[in-house]
Amino acid sequence: MIAALLLQQTVLLGSLWGDYLKTMVILAVICLLAVGALKFLRPRLQASAGSSGGIRVLARQSLEPRKNLYVVRAGHTTMLIATSGESVHFMTLVEHTDFPEEQTADAGLSAKPMFQKITHLVKDR
Repeated sequence: MIAALLLQQTVLLGSLWGDYLKTMVILAVICLLAVGALKFLRPRLQASAGSSGGIRVLARQSLEPRKNLYVVRAGHTTMLIATSGESVHFMTLVEHTDFPEEQTADAGLSAKPMFQKITHLVKDR
């Protein structure tokens, strides 16, 4: 009788470990499917979002919390825009020749020198 109880508890315990193992395998498969779906969908979502409208943010400089400067290109026009928590302000147009963003982005340089150049351009006006 004691052997039967021990055998029953062992089977029950083995069943719990088996259920635990099945749950972990299923969880791992679900996680792998989610990661695969993200890797598959991310380039497609970014391509569709980036191609709409021809508007690109070339650089961003944070001034304070919720206050930023952006250099934005819309078509062939490059402009400096200031944002705060509740508003957006057009600051100035930036000459294309004064702001070679492709060279800086390709070189992997920081946005700081670009904003220093823009600051000098705005001060000169």
